[in-house]
Amino acid sequence: MSRQVAAAILLVALTATACGVRPSAAISGGDPPSGPAEPTVDQAHDTIYLVADGSLRLATRDGANLTGAAAINALAQGPSPAEQADGLTTEVPRSVVPATVLASAGGTVVQLSSSVTALSDLAVRQIVCTLRNQRPPGARFILTGGGETRGPEACN
Repeated sequence: MSRQVAAAILLVALTATACGVRPSAAISGGDPPSGPAEPTVDQAHDTIYLVADGSLRLATRDGANLTGAAAINALAQGPSPAEQADGLTTEVPRSVVPATVLASAGGTVVQLSSSVTALSDLAVRQIVCTLRNQRPPGARFILTGGGETRGPEACN
């Protein structure tokens, strides 16, 4: 190694170590955000997942702006007459509403008004996949209701 290269390396090393940043303990940023997770949707339509032949099917509701609890309410109300004519149904019972959707450190908490263990797997997938459209990719959901918890769940 030439003297010039060695001098340059030494200069960079001295500059980096003399930048004035002193070691310190970790600084806490506090608790993660929590509270209502009702995002605003600037779209002319929203989508929910209904059921056809035992599988989830995407249904568009023009101008509905379904976020959080409103989306769960739409699932519990079931398909519109036009959606019924297309063979769509719902597995989400009306007993789940009113519902709330809250952000937490462990994922999105969905509080339902009835037992979550009584829900079919397809009903859980309807709720989770519908809400997933309003959350970042890979979002996890924890369903609570009737003193029970189910999850974390993901849309798959």
